[in-house]
Amino acid sequence: MRTYILALCLYSAVGFSTNHLTNHLTRGRRRPPRSDGFSVASDVLNESISDDEGITIAPPPLDIDGVHLPTVLSKVDKRTDEWYTSLLNNNLDTSSLTPPQQDVLSLLTSTPTLPFSEVSYHSSPKLAKGCENYNIPIMRKRAEAWRHFDVDGIIAHDFLSPPPKSIPTSLSLSEIKTSLEASNFFLPDTSISARLVYVDDVFVPSLSTTSSSPNLNADNCSPSSLPTSLHSYFATLPDGATDELPYKETTKRNPIPISKLSGKDHMVGPFNSQSCVNNQQGTACFAALNTIKCNNVALIEVPADAKVEKPIQVIRASSSPSLDTALHPRTIVVAKDGSEASIIQTNIDLSSSPSTTTSGATLFNSYTQVMVGENATISHSYVDESGGIFEASVDTDEEAMEREAQRPGLQNTLLETISVHLNGQHASYSNAMIAGGGNGRSKVAFSAHLMEENTHVTVKGLCMSGGAQKVDMRTNIHHIASGCTSEQAQRNVVGGRSGTSFKGRIRVEQSAQQTDSNQLVRSLLLNERSRVWCMPSLEIIADDVSCAHGATVSDLSEEELFYLRARGLDKETSRNLQLFAFLDDISRDVHPSYLGDEKVGLKARLGEKLQKIMPRGERAVKGEFSSV
Repeated sequence: MRTYILALCLYSAVGFSTNHLTNHLTRGRRRPPRSDGFSVASDVLNESISDDEGITIAPPPLDIDGVHLPTVLSKVDKRTDEWYTSLLNNNLDTSSLTPPQQDVLSLLTSTPTLPFSEVSYHSSPKLAKGCENYNIPIMRKRAEAWRHFDVDGIIAHDFLSPPPKSIPTSLSLSEIKTSLEASNFFLPDTSISARLVYVDDVFVPSLSTTSSSPNLNADNCSPSSLPTSLHSYFATLPDGATDELPYKETTKRNPIPISKLSGKDHMVGPFNSQSCVNNQQGTACFAALNTIKCNNVALIEVPADAKVEKPIQVIRASSSPSLDTALHPRTIVVAKDGSEASIIQTNIDLSSSPSTTTSGATLFNSYTQVMVGENATISHSYVDESGGIFEASVDTDEEAMEREAQRPGLQNTLLETISVHLNGQHASYSNAMIAGGGNGRSKVAFSAHLMEENTHVTVKGLCMSGGAQKVDMRTNIHHIASGCTSEQAQRNVVGGRSGTSFKGRIRVEQSAQQTDSNQLVRSLLLNERSRVWCMPSLEIIADDVSCAHGATVSDLSEEELFYLRARGLDKETSRNLQLFAFLDDISRDVHPSYLGDEKVGLKARLGEKLQKIMPRGERAVKGEFSSV
């Protein structure tokens, strides 16, 4: 009975699908082990063997007592490991890797073991699912971090076509610039401090405006040309896979590893233990893949005490490659003590209507790192508009659903990992994060570590999903030092036959006394065929804090619609007004030069997407409904 009550409390923020709760409880039951399971390992794993059919099989991992753990995998987990192994080994030349890349490869492919832990509330920590063949947990369909993600859809594509080394010859750079300027994707040179433009992860100098002034260093570099001072940060992975936080040498704090914060009674333990993985975002394995496979790094360094008044723009454009391709973009932002800067980071398409016969699927595996020093301030706008535009009315029109199924962008996968470290006192970081693209599968994982006293983080996120999309956004705000504050607001708009999930985690360590943190998630569920899951969470170890969180899910208010229509507005205009007001609380935090207005810019494009999500006709379910 206690298990059922706990599950009901966990899902009270959604409160719409009892079938989902039943399925969740069913998945938790133990099943008898399969007798035909085997584990496919990477070629770089040590002591691997081959069976009679030529399949490489990894030695069973060892637990902390040296006892072999079972490696029985389901069919989909086998395919997932095979898929990841192929992606890792494809065109991999280990001799050309830099020392940080080799370190990450070694961490990823070393024999999966669970280091000794002093966690007092686990008598025998268990190696996590996903660590059967790799030391860093790999994507698992039934894992908490991937339950609402389309794992079958992503592994259906191999993404083994080599990434382009130059932009397609069919593209005219002048035409690209004119087109992007007309849509306000491409801000004028007079409105920016620097611009770094990538097409299919190929740096385009003729469209970029680099800077090497005393106030700003913004340029493209390769992993081999990365400054030595950033090597350790380049090799830092999220989800605690890199246990050591990037403290300054001058810090007055005792630099305790992530796994041991708050002492043995409350520490999270080893990153690859099952108890720790249950609360992770699941993107460490893809961040490791990005580190090993990336070719270009967008590097932005703001020197100490520099005030960069105009924004710095990083544009990642896709030309819809003809074959299944994996891209691994990397961005590193370093704001040194006393500096200020604004970053606008965007993912866009060069073609609004890619060919349905020549376009292949794209895996966009991006990793962004931001380090904020003492008294430094960073404003970060992240906007994804890649993957085209989904079809409207797919919830009621079967022909529209057929067109949506054939849409090239529905085959694409976006994985975006954003990792922020505030390692100086009085550092401030604000983020406006908009997932408004048309990719079939999107997962945005944001994490912020408040490592020094009196630091502040503001996170405002927006998810818009329609058609047959699956969107997953996860955030982790980690309070480590005392006197820190964080503010988080999340908005989700879900329509069509899409599904959106949000899980926001705030963890307050024992050392983070006098923390002030707030989190509120609001979702609009616009029809009966769409789904939304909202899971805000607080983990508070400290005892002198002020923290609050909440979640609401509802449709547009019939009472508000009646009020607007009674004053002469038609139904469509009334719905538009409600939706725009709902989005404005988040979108207005995007840098104004990129936001634009209702005619041109991000605001206009969001309005166009809203028209695709907007329900047509009357609702099948009448009356008010809400989770509160």
